[in-house]
Amino acid sequence: MIKKTGLNRLILGGIVLGVTLFSSCSDQNKHMVDLAGSEVTVTINRLEDDIFSVKTVEDYKALDKIDQSFMHYFKRGIMGPETRDGSIPVEESTRGLVEFTANSDMQDLYRTVDSMFPNLEAQEAKLSKAFSYYHYHFPDKTIPKFYSIVTPFRSMVMTTDSAVGICLDMYLGADFTPYLTPTLNFPQFLINRFRKEYLTPNVVKGWLESEYTSPQQARLLDEMIYTGKILCAMDAILPETHDSLKIGYPAGKIEWCNENEVQIWTHLIDQKLLYSTSYRDYAGVVTDGPFSKGMHVPQESPPKIAIWAGWQIVRKYMEKNPDVTLAQLMENQNPDDILRLSGYKP
Repeated sequence: MIKKTGLNRLILGGIVLGVTLFSSCSDQNKHMVDLAGSEVTVTINRLEDDIFSVKTVEDYKALDKIDQSFMHYFKRGIMGPETRDGSIPVEESTRGLVEFTANSDMQDLYRTVDSMFPNLEAQEAKLSKAFSYYHYHFPDKTIPKFYSIVTPFRSMVMTTDSAVGICLDMYLGADFTPYLTPTLNFPQFLINRFRKEYLTPNVVKGWLESEYTSPQQARLLDEMIYTGKILCAMDAILPETHDSLKIGYPAGKIEWCNENEVQIWTHLIDQKLLYSTSYRDYAGVVTDGPFSKGMHVPQESPPKIAIWAGWQIVRKYMEKNPDVTLAQLMENQNPDDILRLSGYKP
């Protein structure tokens, strides 16, 4: 288990602060590959402009010409239930969408999004670089289409099998007043991530999770390795992005994990959590929140310390097995082999 005295000694010894969000892990240079021949140019279609322009049934139908699959997903999420055959009643949905976009609060939100994101050139440049790395490592995979949308406040990223929706209303800054209202009731640890710098990591993570869906997870180890693979892929796709933005940690918490890596691993082993099939037993070390929970786990910890540990296992596996490609890693459905071949012993 994590011993309180040991953790306190490390904490009192000092946690490295002053994190720069433009640095990455110490071995980031190995991910800076030559992208010649793998370049991707991302264009983000401002779908919120099309949606807020709908006035008639014909306008509504025209949305499907943009991307029928994604628009069906969007309409279902925003407009509610479908008919039994899976269709969405056109006239009823048109009225609903017009009422939705004409609402004064929605109009205010749309204007705010437009003022905060008058153009998406910076985001397109970052996503172009990220998906060039993605194409380099996964040349046979589809490059999705990209749309910006206003949901409102439903999700940070929406994905289908061919598209990514970027919900701009979720990147308006931690000081955006509506996030703090009782109606939305967002916890502060989430509000702290509603910032522009999270947009590209969230898009990459959302797309990877849609391409490599989680297998049936009965044990903590399964969840650790699955999410560890996603984060390891993000290392390669976002080589200049700090780890804190990939996993969603406040400043200083990656350093806390590095300082306490032995104690984190010892806790998982001593509490017999690694192979536990009881989510109730290990939920405190995998769920999001302001900190991890568990016997002797201090509130100075970040959330999801078991997920962070899984990330380190997968990193070590890739380090010890240099002939394994990133694509092969993502297809590997044997968490036990990854752990064993990683030789992970912090």
